[in-house]
Amino acid sequence: MATAHAHTAATLEEALAKLKRDPSQPVRAQVDDLDVELRAVPHRRRQGPGLGTRMAALGPWQGESTEEIIRILREGREAGGRAAPPEEM
Repeated sequence: MATAHAHTAATLEEALAKLKRDPSQPVRAQVDDLDVELRAVPHRRRQGPGLGTRMAALGPWQGESTEEIIRILREGREAGGRAAPPEEM
């Protein structure tokens, strides 16, 4: 959605340069028949380790079936994602 406070730029490069100078304000540009608005969004910080780290914490592959892995992941999700990995499977 465009705002009345949006700056206008002739090219996308100019719009990006303006946005970098003042990321608090959206910047508009026209590209062919399109009116484009660029805005900076807040950086999302990851809450804790990612899936790869969590899977690595479970230890090496020991032949678990797909159903067993899904069960382990489902139990972790139901526990709020904060449960410690199981000691034995």
